[in-house]
Amino acid sequence: MLSFKKSNLLFVLLFVVEIAFSQQFPSKNFSTTDGLPNNSVYSIFKDSRGILWVGTANGLSAIQNGEVKNYYTSDGLAHNSCWAIVEDSNHNMWFGSHGGGLTFYNGKKFVIINQKKGLIHDKIRRLFIHKNLLYVGTEFGISVIDIKNHKIILNKKIVGCRNLFQVMDFIEINSKIYFGTFNDGFWRIDLTTKNITLVNHKRSDIFSIHQKNDSLYICHNDTINNAINKISVKDYLANKESNIHFGSSVFWNFATDKRGHTYVAGNGINFSTGGIYKIANNQIINFNDAFGVDSFEVWSLYYDSKTDYLYVGTINKGLFKVDLKQQIKYYPPSFYNKSKLDIVSIANIQNTKLILYKKGLAFLNRSKIRTDINNSKFFAFAQYSFRTKSQLREYEYFSSFSKTSLEAFELKGIKIINSVVWVNSTIGLFEINSDGVILGYYPYSVSAFDFEKVNKILYQVAYGRFCTVDNFKDNTSFTEYLPNNLNNPKEAFSILPLGDKYYIVSSSNGLYNYKNGKFYSYYFNNIWKENELVQAKINDKKELVIANSFGDVFIIDVSKNFRIIKKIDRTQLIGNSISFLECYKDYLFIGTEKGLNIYRNGTIRLVDEEQGLTTKAFTSSNIDGTILTMGTQNGYFEFDFKNYISKENAAREIKITGIEVNFETINRNHFKWFNYNYDGITLPYNQNTISINFEPQNAQYPNKLNYRYQVFGVTNSGWSKWTKDKNINLTYLPNGNYKIRIQTKDLFSGIITSTDILKIQITPPFWKTWWFLIGSFSLICLTIYLIYKNRIRTVKSQERAKADVQKRLAETKMEALQSQMNPHFIFNAMNSIQNYIIDNNTDDALMYMGEFSKIIRQTLNNSSVQRIALADEIEYLQSYIKLENMRFKNHVAFELILDNKLDLFENEIPPMLIQPFIENVFVHAFDSRSVNPKLILSFKQQDNYLFCEIIDNGKGMQSENLNKLHTSRGIDLAKERIALFQFENSNPILISSVINEGTTVVLKLKIF
Repeated sequence: MLSFKKSNLLFVLLFVVEIAFSQQFPSKNFSTTDGLPNNSVYSIFKDSRGILWVGTANGLSAIQNGEVKNYYTSDGLAHNSCWAIVEDSNHNMWFGSHGGGLTFYNGKKFVIINQKKGLIHDKIRRLFIHKNLLYVGTEFGISVIDIKNHKIILNKKIVGCRNLFQVMDFIEINSKIYFGTFNDGFWRIDLTTKNITLVNHKRSDIFSIHQKNDSLYICHNDTINNAINKISVKDYLANKESNIHFGSSVFWNFATDKRGHTYVAGNGINFSTGGIYKIANNQIINFNDAFGVDSFEVWSLYYDSKTDYLYVGTINKGLFKVDLKQQIKYYPPSFYNKSKLDIVSIANIQNTKLILYKKGLAFLNRSKIRTDINNSKFFAFAQYSFRTKSQLREYEYFSSFSKTSLEAFELKGIKIINSVVWVNSTIGLFEINSDGVILGYYPYSVSAFDFEKVNKILYQVAYGRFCTVDNFKDNTSFTEYLPNNLNNPKEAFSILPLGDKYYIVSSSNGLYNYKNGKFYSYYFNNIWKENELVQAKINDKKELVIANSFGDVFIIDVSKNFRIIKKIDRTQLIGNSISFLECYKDYLFIGTEKGLNIYRNGTIRLVDEEQGLTTKAFTSSNIDGTILTMGTQNGYFEFDFKNYISKENAAREIKITGIEVNFETINRNHFKWFNYNYDGITLPYNQNTISINFEPQNAQYPNKLNYRYQVFGVTNSGWSKWTKDKNINLTYLPNGNYKIRIQTKDLFSGIITSTDILKIQITPPFWKTWWFLIGSFSLICLTIYLIYKNRIRTVKSQERAKADVQKRLAETKMEALQSQMNPHFIFNAMNSIQNYIIDNNTDDALMYMGEFSKIIRQTLNNSSVQRIALADEIEYLQSYIKLENMRFKNHVAFELILDNKLDLFENEIPPMLIQPFIENVFVHAFDSRSVNPKLILSFKQQDNYLFCEIIDNGKGMQSENLNKLHTSRGIDLAKERIALFQFENSNPILISSVINEGTTVVLKLKIF
């Protein structure tokens, strides 16, 4: 019992010592209030996509950028209690549950593998991936699954000493897989023989195993200082015992960071000795306070080497995320065994950091106090000086300062001049060497001071006038500059030597300079009308850097004249009030109530609590090399910014995590691994109100990301305002094509990146689609064409009908003409018969009557047709000539001439067309005095025309008679008939005549 108490006391001492000298690491807690389904966290894994998977007692969580999404059996999980998580080489996930078996997840759907499907048991404690094989450790043995085809290639069930065979952890040694059990020792798996072999059973109770270099850490029951055995791999495989033991809890999980530091998760069974621990020198050191882990029931650990985060899972307080980078180191009062460390000023001298706090001055080497001068020592030295140095009585403030009590004594500031430390206080100046020895005390009341020469001091009396003393140690050659001269400084808080001048910065009257005993006000001489100044420094380019009370920062060149090089407007900074200002090369470090602003070339980067800057009420600052020290009322921070400012940051990738259309979520099948799986979306015109949620991928500090977006394709669309909101709402988009571009401003890295996240196509209504418009246009064109064609048909039909009517009219007219010609012919014939009768020539009259009847019959036959064959017409003319020649007692000779090319039976002409011209020959060409009268009728073809010549050798006609012939009724009828059928035939009748020689008539007819 005594031994237990001693050991426990040693443990407690180690715990207390580490807490006393530990630093604080930035951490964040995720619990049910942040969205976890349960505060009992049994498994943690971060996959290759940057998704943090957290298995709890009542559901599985996927965390991205602080956003929690939960899954349960209702979503497809085998069981809500998730105790193991791994990722295979295909980047798919496997979740082992304690009661429902195994769940496979490919980013879209869950698939369950349990006892019903051949798994050895449904209560899974550990999963392990090696060479495309999944090793499943359950409470009753192991299963090995081929991750390619999900086939179980090995099942091994053994009944152990407690009727269980509870697999607690797997480990790979020399490409062979081993596992430890709860009460049945350490085993090796042989897939060749499909068997398992007991390797070590010296201590059969194994809770977890971890290999580091060539050593194994084997965790057993929570025996005091004997929970962890450290042993070489070789000895343990040889079934040897360990001689290195430490730890007094049950340790369920290990994690080793990239620095080689190993952490263990403890949750005691028999004793309340749990927590998060670090293994150092074969001892464990509690890190609960250092990591901000408010639980002593720690079960699971996961180390993310990319981000340098350690994830700590507890079974009562949820998940803790610890930043191991320690970009910013915090030194609380407890680090120096102090209850209070209210920092006033910070400086550096000869590799020593000076921390001036309200209760003293500490000289630090490697963050450890070398010399500490408290207020009592300062005050005692001043009192001793009052007693021993009579010349101090000549100082203006001797009387009041000598009566000040220790309780009223306060240190105000520190300044290093010529390797001497000067500290001003409420009772004057103290001179201290670099070893921390107080060398002198001078009762000057100063709010700002500097030395023009070795012994000449310039100083601003607190709430009073400005003074200079040529020999301040003896208080001689004292000069006072009254405030009624506007060029004399007032309420100065800083004096900066630059070039051959001193620049004095005032909180109420702006900037002054001083040279050779003369002051000059930039404010009252209207050079620079900034008067309420709060911070001032000199940068590496020998320029003044000054901040005003409104939050603006000015960089000023005073090398020749006064010239403002740059103004950093307050709107560019994050925060309103500037608490400190430091310069490094072309960087400005500006402290505000929001954190540390790092400015360079127009870019602002922010460091705050996410990097460990948990307190932002800064009281002081100092830069030494690349280390920025920031003082607060409760300790100080150190920030080595060398790696921070030199690190190149990759462009931020943005993914869509959700889309709502008309306020309804789109099908989740379009998503994989929580992200939209396409680069575009096509929507109908009536689904044009869209809400888009997006997330940055693998954002180390998501709270430092600001976003704005622009929609290309929208008229007059510009960038939205910068915001932390990760949602885009687009309402009533008209049909068209759009592209959404997001700009991400990372305040941690200072870079702005652009990402095109989605193309949107809003299809038009059918009446606006190209095919509808083209179809409508085509239909209109077709309709117009059909109307046109129908009109053409109608017009043609009307024209045909009109032509038919005209043709019929022509035929009717032709018939009428023919009917007019027939009586004329008959009249002439009847005259001839009458003449025969008068002459009492009965025989000739009878013969004439016979021929006449024959001709009449032919005439009647021909009168009903429009055209007759040329052969019939010639036959008819021959009969008519014979009849007419009888009146001339056959005295007229007749000759018929036919062209051999003529087809008398195929070629047709109008009937009764030539007869009037032959009749004219017998009526007008010959008389009783005619000698050898002769009639020649000639037919010949030329091209498509028939030329008929009627030639007589009669008496001929005078020209006036010829004109009468042209206008005779018979010839007019002939011309009219020809024109009705052959309107294009110009001059169809030509008549020529010579007196006493005869007449020739030529008819030009188109052959049908």
